[in-house]
Amino acid sequence: MTDTDGGPVSDPPRTVHNRVYRDGKVVAQDVPFEQLVEFRDDESVSIWVDLLEPSGQVLGQFMGAVDEEVELRPYVLDRLLSARGRPRVLRFADHKVVHTKSVSFDTVTRRLATTDVVIVVFHRWLVTLRSGPGFRIEGVLEQWDDNADLAHEGVAFLVHGVLGELIDGYLDVLDDLDEEINDVEDDLLDGSGPGRSIQVRTFELRRAVAALSRIALPMTEVLAMLTRGGPGETAMAPLLQDVYQHSIRSAERIDGLRDSIESILSTSLAMQGNSLNEIMKKLTAWAAIIAIPTGVTGYFGQNVPFPGYGEPSGFWFSAVLLVSLALGLYVMFKRRNWL
Repeated sequence: MTDTDGGPVSDPPRTVHNRVYRDGKVVAQDVPFEQLVEFRDDESVSIWVDLLEPSGQVLGQFMGAVDEEVELRPYVLDRLLSARGRPRVLRFADHKVVHTKSVSFDTVTRRLATTDVVIVVFHRWLVTLRSGPGFRIEGVLEQWDDNADLAHEGVAFLVHGVLGELIDGYLDVLDDLDEEINDVEDDLLDGSGPGRSIQVRTFELRRAVAALSRIALPMTEVLAMLTRGGPGETAMAPLLQDVYQHSIRSAERIDGLRDSIESILSTSLAMQGNSLNEIMKKLTAWAAIIAIPTGVTGYFGQNVPFPGYGEPSGFWFSAVLLVSLALGLYVMFKRRNWL
């Protein structure tokens, strides 16, 4: 697609995706909702439907076509529109709902962007609802295509792909944060010392790590619940073991990033203290050097006769004494690295 000036324009993201698997093979993809109804009575198929920021009209069409198989309760949609919830799992008689968030890190603003993703798991259906295009569904499709040998596991395979892509996104963000922290450490150690820009960057990174921890750590609990399984969930647990291990690794890396940030802050404070000590030491040395001439001139300013009193030799004697004492102190302080 091109604009009026002839330049390329990216196509808007698709608002509806779907796939139909039968015996581990894709038999339909991105078909109208009405065609999905044809597979409702086929127990050998697994169906995935993805809705991006679904409007009331799209939801009405979807529910009208598959209402006998899939029922999206109102609280699921309310949850999708709310960014305040933490990841969790809700179990019901015929399905379960997994509330998750995808994340991305902006290296310019150093802020974490999130997208709510609600995963509704039925016996033969998987419905994903996204609050925005921040979670790229193309990555999920690549996950499924790369692991096509697991497609015979049905809905468990579909859930594995979605959750795997989410956790991979956490690891990618951790890589970005790790690089940012390494850059701050290099600037801190290679530069002239701690500065305001380094402190601001450090606090921005700490805020991003804290925001990521509020998402990634609960996801570990979510995956732990899913891997423990339950009635009718035995097929899902083995598939999610590797995703669970990646989630644990992300939680461990978050702790490592926290330690690195605290180390940067403590190092910055230590460097500031050392810099202040050096400044105070130099000021003290110069104060001592200045105090000697002040003392000498004050002494010879007494109203009593002194060597060379009233004679040119007295002036030269006092001048030589001032320079000698000041120079002697300067050499002594310099040898001790006080200046």
